[in-house]
Amino acid sequence: MHTSLWRATRAALWLLPAALAAPLSAQQSGTITGVVRSAVTDSVLPGALVSVEGGGVNLQADGSGHFLIRSVPRGRTRLTARLLGYTPERLTVSVVAGDTTHVDVRLRPPATELPELTVIGTSEDRDERRTRLERVPGSVALVQSAQLRETRQANLKDALGFVPGVYVQSRFGAADESQISIRGSGLRTNFHARGVNLLVNGMPYRNADGFTDFESLELLTTESIEVYKGANALRYGGSTLGGAINLETRTGYSAPSLSLTTEGGSFGFLKSQIASGGTAGNLDWYGSIARTTLDGYRDWAQQGRTRFNAHLGYVLSPATDLRAFYFFARVSEQLPGALAAGELATDPTAADPENRAGHWGRNYDLHHLGVQLRSQLGDHQRLEVSPYAQYRNIDHPIFQVIGQGSRDWGAEVRYENSAELFGRQNRLTLGFQPAWLDLDNRQFENLAGKHGELRKNQKDRAVNLALYGENAFGVTPRLTAVLGARLDHSIRKSRDFYLADGDQTDHRVFDALLPRVGVLYELPSLGGRLYANVSRSSEPPLLLELNSLSVPGFIDLRAQKAWQMELGLRGAAHGVRWDVAGYDAELDDEILNQNVQPFPGAPFTVPTYRNAPRTRHYGLETGVEVDLPVGVARVAYTFAHYRFVSDSLYRGNEIPGAPRHHLAAQLRLEHGSGLALTPSVEWVPTAYFVNSANTERNAGWATLGLRAEYTVAPLGLTAFVAGQNLTDGRYAASVQVDNAAGRSFEPADGRSFYAGFQWSR
Repeated sequence: MHTSLWRATRAALWLLPAALAAPLSAQQSGTITGVVRSAVTDSVLPGALVSVEGGGVNLQADGSGHFLIRSVPRGRTRLTARLLGYTPERLTVSVVAGDTTHVDVRLRPPATELPELTVIGTSEDRDERRTRLERVPGSVALVQSAQLRETRQANLKDALGFVPGVYVQSRFGAADESQISIRGSGLRTNFHARGVNLLVNGMPYRNADGFTDFESLELLTTESIEVYKGANALRYGGSTLGGAINLETRTGYSAPSLSLTTEGGSFGFLKSQIASGGTAGNLDWYGSIARTTLDGYRDWAQQGRTRFNAHLGYVLSPATDLRAFYFFARVSEQLPGALAAGELATDPTAADPENRAGHWGRNYDLHHLGVQLRSQLGDHQRLEVSPYAQYRNIDHPIFQVIGQGSRDWGAEVRYENSAELFGRQNRLTLGFQPAWLDLDNRQFENLAGKHGELRKNQKDRAVNLALYGENAFGVTPRLTAVLGARLDHSIRKSRDFYLADGDQTDHRVFDALLPRVGVLYELPSLGGRLYANVSRSSEPPLLLELNSLSVPGFIDLRAQKAWQMELGLRGAAHGVRWDVAGYDAELDDEILNQNVQPFPGAPFTVPTYRNAPRTRHYGLETGVEVDLPVGVARVAYTFAHYRFVSDSLYRGNEIPGAPRHHLAAQLRLEHGSGLALTPSVEWVPTAYFVNSANTERNAGWATLGLRAEYTVAPLGLTAFVAGQNLTDGRYAASVQVDNAAGRSFEPADGRSFYAGFQWSR
């Protein structure tokens, strides 16, 4: 596989000069240029956001209201322009190959009411969600469809690699399992995810207690990804330090009638999908089935995923839209574990011998069903009701075999009112979010991956009840003040049916009132927005954390609390888009992990947790995107410093688990013939600690990547070849923190190559 893919890559590079010299008659794209003006005063409107349907273009008009969009596929396309306080304008533009089309866009005066119902999944709905993001007085990000399609789409690392402030690294190469942290959230996490809420179509994919993973999420079905950092995710879980990541799936309005995707490459990676979507009157549908397999760079690292997604929508009336979506995942994976520093240096492909001998792995089936009902109650009011249910059955051999059956269900009821207040623009949002988890939790002796004698039998429950409200008031045409709050009531219960080691029945209750205040100020001359906010978060412990080494009952863990302050600027001018944010989070009782040996000389460790009295997370996040005559350049830089402020063990030390500096950059070079070449680099320039004692570090690294892509637009075909870690560096991109056995390093894949195609019509 290595040899054939390397030959394909070399062939693509040899063909590049000839392709760049292709005659203009072979071009398949053109250019759109224009100016955005007020429909009433005829004055230019700097900072208006302009996008092309189905493309990755999402730029802002410069200080003179002008915009320029290159490499737009020939034929009829839909262009949308919008500006905070104005009604979005949509135009149909005919693009001529190799030519420039000029348009004059005029926006209507400020709208004072909610628009008519925007059917979920349509371009109007996507425009409305983008406008909502722009109105958030804090750091948010939107990864659009075209940018997703320019990646391998194997895991969240592929999708979120250029979102500053989001540190995500796969633990096992092309597999989904990842280390993920936003502003230091979940650094206690040596497996799966905590401190960041993962959602699909606005509904929780996580368990009700906040525990989640990644393996059921299919990026090939994802239309866009919204990232809300910290309390900016008020609706989607502002109680967490890291915020929320929401995956919006494709619908019949955004998906092609038929599409086929196949890609494969090094270490046995193979991913295939067949999907179809469409509309018929008031009905729309989308369906996808995808299969992913992976042998893995390391020993004992095979992965398998089968995922089915279905989406069905119906417009009941001009004011009411009903939608249901379902997804199923069958997951099987081997877990190679982490290595010691010496093992990483000598044989990074090895597995932890204990993992191999015990057949450590994770296998489950998951069913998730969600329903969304959205109704326009009048000119200024909208109501959404969204119930969901999820079932998962897990067989999980580790130091013991964990057998679990979990049932999650809940809903969101959300009301919006956009009536003017004191003659000013105003938007009030109220919401109620109940969620329940019912977990059958059993553990058995691990007999080479098989069930031995029963060692635990519990019925665990989690309840979350949340009320939230937010009001955005237009103090002046440029200044918006936002005031919000969230009230959380959380219950954690465990009833013990295995009494050989004592009765561990227990329960805890956690309550929190979480205020938030923010301001958003328009800077038309710069095409930007200045924002600032102060917020409170409170994160109750997971059932897993409370249950850890509990004899008897739950261990004594308090909820993790934080005050977070944020200041930033985002905008666009002269083909440059930027988002710069600085933050300071002052934490009380941060929940941190300790991986301990259950007995002296044990060949494995088990997790337990504690509260650190006072810690501090602060940093700077910078993202810049520049339009070039031949493409686009992207840079994302994150500076992050996390430390113990007050702690009996580690006062003054750095909190381990994430680098202080992280940079990702890429240059996408495009030609009208359909050829695109994208070199990329990821750089962690300095080592960072992997234990709280600050005695062991993970070395920094730099990797190079290259992707060559060719699109034949009339045929709906895109093919690519790509290489990663081209220098074959030996490093660990993800780590396990505070591992008592000294096994902290999870090796990244060596030099690897991939190729594939996507066809749609």
